[in-house]
Amino acid sequence: MGDNVSEKLQPLGAGQLKYDQSGLIPAVIQDFRSDAVLMVGYMNEEALNRTLGEGRVCFWSRSRSEYWVKGETSGNYFEVKSIHADCDADALLVKVIPLGPGLACHTGRYSCFYNTLEGFSQQEQEDD
Repeated sequence: MGDNVSEKLQPLGAGQLKYDQSGLIPAVIQDFRSDAVLMVGYMNEEALNRTLGEGRVCFWSRSRSEYWVKGETSGNYFEVKSIHADCDADALLVKVIPLGPGLACHTGRYSCFYNTLEGFSQQEQEDD
């Protein structure tokens, strides 16, 4: 791999983030230890501020129109280790350590990404 794999991280102020027309920014949640993608949620500026202040992931629920801290009811909290913005500053990558039972998905699974799209299986990926 080239030198770009170890690029220096560039600091970005929270005020530089680009929220969508609803005032939201997608946040991809990744396990700090395993690098597994656990889930995707949405944050507005207040949810991000709560996340930064409390050290636990807080989202804005689009369906319920309210804030929720991941793990409040399930005990599956996410301790924030780092937050990165993408190159356009319109998406976040939040690296976390899952606490409690360590399940991200409301179905009781470790990750919300357990479905495979038809026509694209693990075996097809390995054949490339």
